[in-house]
Amino acid sequence: MSHWAAVRFDALLYICNIVVANLPSARLRKLFYQRVMQVEMGPGVFFHSGLWLDCRRQLVIGENSVINQRCRLDARGFITIGKNVSISPEVHIITADHDISTDDIGGRERPVTIGDFVFIGSRAMVLPGVDIGEGAVVAAGAVVTKSVGPREIVAGIPARKIGMRTAKFAYNTKVVRHFF
Repeated sequence: MSHWAAVRFDALLYICNIVVANLPSARLRKLFYQRVMQVEMGPGVFFHSGLWLDCRRQLVIGENSVINQRCRLDARGFITIGKNVSISPEVHIITADHDISTDDIGGRERPVTIGDFVFIGSRAMVLPGVDIGEGAVVAAGAVVTKSVGPREIVAGIPARKIGMRTAKFAYNTKVVRHFF
C-alpha cells in the first residue's frame, strides 16, 4: 500500500471509529457501515453506538443480529456472524494476532465464524480462528480460544464447556431503536 493510500485508509478508520461510531442516529451509522465500510448485512441488523472496526469489507452479518455498545470487530481475517445473534456490550472479536513462535513474531490472520442464534455475553473475547456453533452461548468475560460446538455453553478463561442449551430457537433478536 502506498503512503497516501495508507493515510487515506487511516483517515477512513478514524472517521468510522471516532466520528460515525458516536453519531446519535443508528440509521446513519448503519448506512455508513453498509456503503462506506462495505459491511454485508441482512435486514434487521442493528448496531449500538461505539462500534470499532479495523478494516473495510470482510464482515458479513446475518439478519436481525445485534452488535451492542463499544464492541470491536477486527475483521482483517474475516468475520461471519449468523442470523439472530446477540453480541453484548464491549465484546471483542479478533481475527489478527502475532505468531510468537516465529523469529519475527509476524502477523497472521484467521477467520472467525459465529453461527445462527448465538449469544455472546458482555466483555467476552473471541480469538482468531474460532468457530462458534449454532445456538451456542459464550458467558460474560469468557476468552474463547478454541471452537465452540452447537448449543454449547462456555465460560471462563480460557473458555470451557459448562453446559448445553436445550431450548428451541423460536425467536429473533431484531432491535428497533433510533438513538443508541
